[in-house]
Amino acid sequence: MKNIFIISSMFFLLIGCFEQPDITPPYFIPKQSPDSLEERGIDAHPDNAIYLEWEEPASAESEGILDYYIYRGKLIDQEYQFKKIATVERNAGILYDSDKYIDYDVNLDTTYYYYLKSHNDFTVSRETSDTAYYKLSYKATPNSPLGDIYSNQPRFEFQYPRFNIDNINYFYFRLAYFENESYTIKYFSKIFRFDLSKSTFIVYIKSTGSHTTILFDNLWKNSENKNYLEKGNYRWRIDAIASQLGGAPETEGSESDWMYFTVK
Repeated sequence: MKNIFIISSMFFLLIGCFEQPDITPPYFIPKQSPDSLEERGIDAHPDNAIYLEWEEPASAESEGILDYYIYRGKLIDQEYQFKKIATVERNAGILYDSDKYIDYDVNLDTTYYYYLKSHNDFTVSRETSDTAYYKLSYKATPNSPLGDIYSNQPRFEFQYPRFNIDNINYFYFRLAYFENESYTIKYFSKIFRFDLSKSTFIVYIKSTGSHTTILFDNLWKNSENKNYLEKGNYRWRIDAIASQLGGAPETEGSESDWMYFTVK
């Protein structure tokens, strides 16, 4: 019995001497620029939250990765302080699968930093993903149209607070039409917030002002070649964006709630 105990002890000591092989961390999907129809990567969420999106490593299946750990940090006294905030279970058996997480436990006007680690039955990846960061600003408030309307060329009115703690200078207007069981973007424009004393803004689909840029227009045209809305169900939203030089992906902004209406 004594010899068996000694051999067993030596076996476990030898196992402890060998470091478990490392596993590969995921990586964040690159943030899209604010004038892109496709919204990918870290972003604002309408519920005053921050949306994260990443791609799992190609070796996730062979490395037996089970979960991804999310770490969030802030810059405090010139030092980055991170802590683990969540575990997201991997969709077993699916390679190259995008995953996502919404962080609701955040405040406005605070920059949050995030990185990821992989985890399997034996270890947590020593390396981390790249670091993504974002800061939430105040949300715009859509006012009208809402509910049933009878105009096929409505004006879209929303408000944004004059006194705020951010440097928002652009609004992005998205209008989507319900077809084929989902909402499809039909109109997308950028409005420059040139007058900081204003709190009420109006968007027209039948004309553009000097401070409006049309980024996408797939609306219907009448006999005078002017935009109009077909009968049906719509939704619209306003993104408030702090721009960067050269049109780089923004790292500060917000998304309003969706406003729904029906053209009768």
